[in-house]
Amino acid sequence: MRSLNATPTSRAMAALRVAAFVAAGLLLTVLSACSITGDRSAQVTDVPVNRGAALSQINAYRASNGLPQVTLDPQLDALSQEMARIIARNDSMNTRLHSARGLSGRLDRGGYPTYAGAENLGAGYRTFEEAMVGWKGSADHDKNLLNKHVTRIGIARSQRPDGKYRNFWVLILARPVEDGRPVL
Repeated sequence: MRSLNATPTSRAMAALRVAAFVAAGLLLTVLSACSITGDRSAQVTDVPVNRGAALSQINAYRASNGLPQVTLDPQLDALSQEMARIIARNDSMNTRLHSARGLSGRLDRGGYPTYAGAENLGAGYRTFEEAMVGWKGSADHDKNLLNKHVTRIGIARSQRPDGKYRNFWVLILARPVEDGRPVL
């Protein structure tokens, strides 16, 4: 009498080899990503930001481009600080959380429904003034600073004692639903 499960068939063995190959590839990808993003166990600290001075700089820049002022929002500050900690721990700004879909998801999970949102990340800048110069000099970041639909901002900075960048900035610009629909 022959059992159907007694010995693996050549088809089953081929499937096992493919699964092992895929698993090995995934493991290598994960391990290489860890080496690229640095030591995630590094001590990360939040660094106070002079939010009033940052707001003044942003609003002066927006006014010089004919745009309305934005206001500070503590909830956006908190969401910005979370992201600053993440990129500081990774010693990298390369994360799926920094995308239109990533920002939207973080705002939703933070209970912050919006009509518009944008985010600027910066690494290596020691001061907010340096971060602003960098953002103004980048077409996509500058577009976010000059987004006519946003009404509020949150800003944060985190720091780590080692790594490539050490200083990490996050600026979230948004228009919460409570501020009404933007005029298109």
